[in-house]
Amino acid sequence: MDKAWEQEFAGRDRMPERRDGTPQRRDRTPADRLPAGRRPEHAAGVTQIHEPGALPVDPGVPAREGCWELLPGDVRAKTLEKAGRSLVWWARVYDDGAPFAVVFGDRGLCRVQPVYRNGRAQEHRGERVRVEPGSLLSRSFDGRPAQAGGAGAAAPGRPGAPVERLVLDPPEAQGVLGHFPLDVQDFLQRPFLAGRRTVTAEWYYEETVEPAHTGLFVLLCLSTDRHVTAIEARRTLDRGATPDRARWHSLTCHQARLTPR
Repeated sequence: MDKAWEQEFAGRDRMPERRDGTPQRRDRTPADRLPAGRRPEHAAGVTQIHEPGALPVDPGVPAREGCWELLPGDVRAKTLEKAGRSLVWWARVYDDGAPFAVVFGDRGLCRVQPVYRNGRAQEHRGERVRVEPGSLLSRSFDGRPAQAGGAGAAAPGRPGAPVERLVLDPPEAQGVLGHFPLDVQDFLQRPFLAGRRTVTAEWYYEETVEPAHTGLFVLLCLSTDRHVTAIEARRTLDRGATPDRARWHSLTCHQARLTPR
């Protein structure tokens, strides 16, 4: 394994249940069962609501499971070891076919990228930002259709409070966020309001097309050096309907503080 990887992932953590398998889904805690002290805090401002954007699909790109298997076995095992209990994960390939992965678990946010030499991917290198112990909050939302709103609409918050606008990188993330209900958009953005920093956005989605509807499986992760939020969600959208009328079958979100490097 690459020495830079070994240095970054120095030490040994709790081993995952399946070292060489794909990350496994775990049970989530509905919002109404969270202890009062663990419920999301509400800042003074309210979060900006985004409009849904286009989600182009390339049928030639393998699904996340296939891309994950393209990573070397020792890299997969080390990533799962360092991430801990997997919450949100995906793997994809670049145009040259080199795989990369994002795994967010209860121990850390891990990213795996190819290392290029002489114009070709020769190996993979991983990095982890640790989750602050005790800071992880998971919440499930219901799947009722979101209320329609324009660009100036605001998520739940104190009446009359100013709308806080995050700088998302890349800006196309606004269109991905825009597909979620208002309370979900608020949950994903709220931890970053006080930081006033650019928020890194990463996402993955799969679309299935049926005669009467389309199905969407979408994963999104927002992060800075101090906070991370993520979501795994599934929805059904009837043919001809607008995204705000989608039926969400699962909406599971996570927030956590990250330990500075």
